[in-house]
Amino acid sequence: MAEDFFRTVFMERKFHVLFTLLFFGSSFLSLSHCSKQSDIILSQYEESLAIAKDSNRKLIVVFGADWCPDCRALEGIFREPEPKALLTENFLILKVDVGRFDKNLSLNEKLGNPIENGIPALVVIDPTGKILTSTKGGEFSNASKMTKEQVLEYLYRL
Repeated sequence: MAEDFFRTVFMERKFHVLFTLLFFGSSFLSLSHCSKQSDIILSQYEESLAIAKDSNRKLIVVFGADWCPDCRALEGIFREPEPKALLTENFLILKVDVGRFDKNLSLNEKLGNPIENGIPALVVIDPTGKILTSTKGGEFSNASKMTKEQVLEYLYRL
């Protein structure tokens, strides 16, 4: 009887240790993945800044997501002839996918949390790396209701 009790306790303890190792192992892997993901977006940001500096253009970091209708609307306006010409001549664009507000948050934090009041959110940076403006107030979070002229007005002020 006592032997069965100790065997049961030992097996439960063994299971507990195995479960704990699996839990921490998977946690470590997900943290490692998040770290790699933030490293990738931060390196893309640094590369984009270098290209903007070399070409003497401003960098626009556009935070958005493919599920977001306002993000798709803004992207559509950016593709129209006049905005596209203005953007191509004066700006470099870095699109950043925020997923369900769970991706690429390291760059969001680095740039002052522009997605706080919705997406799409834009951060405009001059060729020297100085932030010129940010749509922290959610200025483009209703882009599906904006006209091309409203977007152009914003871009021309930059």
